[in-house]
Amino acid sequence: MSELSELYRDALGELFNIGVGRAAHSLSQMVRNEIELSAPFVDLIRPDEVAVTLMGSEFQELSLVSIDFAGPFASKAMLLFPERNALAILSNMLDPELTPEEVAEFEQEAMCEIGNIILNACMSTLADEFQIELHGGLPEHFFCDTDSLAQFAADSADHLVLLLQIQLNMRQQFVQGHLLFLLSFSSLQALSACLERYLDRFGMA
Repeated sequence: MSELSELYRDALGELFNIGVGRAAHSLSQMVRNEIELSAPFVDLIRPDEVAVTLMGSEFQELSLVSIDFAGPFASKAMLLFPERNALAILSNMLDPELTPEEVAEFEQEAMCEIGNIILNACMSTLADEFQIELHGGLPEHFFCDTDSLAQFAADSADHLVLLLQIQLNMRQQFVQGHLLFLLSFSSLQALSACLERYLDRFGMA
């Protein structure tokens, strides 16, 4: 199966919105300031389309956090922000006395923490609602650019990517990023089966 029906995409969108809502609550408590997160839509694309989809002036130098998840379906989950947006987020979350250079020094550690919170909140929501167990590894942080994103598609001919645009609002500052979930065809089939059972419980399948 290489497609998700509109019903399944809408259901995933709602579930991911719950997940990012949980993440926003956790981040708000961490920084003692209200943070809002939204994930407005879910798209399904080929790995080699990721770079083109994200291409633009805002997505050149990137700050990326990834976590591998295993369970009934396996996924490489990624949180991706333009680096300038990542630094803007961190400057609002860290000590305001820090210089931009000092903020940059903390970027990898802080982005791993942010990615850990957001990605685990999303996947734990799926696990809770699907009544399954998903196990995540440790977060890893990478700096890359839009062109190098195509490299992760080189060995992913049998994979697809769930792509979500997210928007973070903190202190009236709006920052755009993306959540990416790299799934093999077999994992996508398993995810679809979980969605079918989930919707069936509500008489919607």
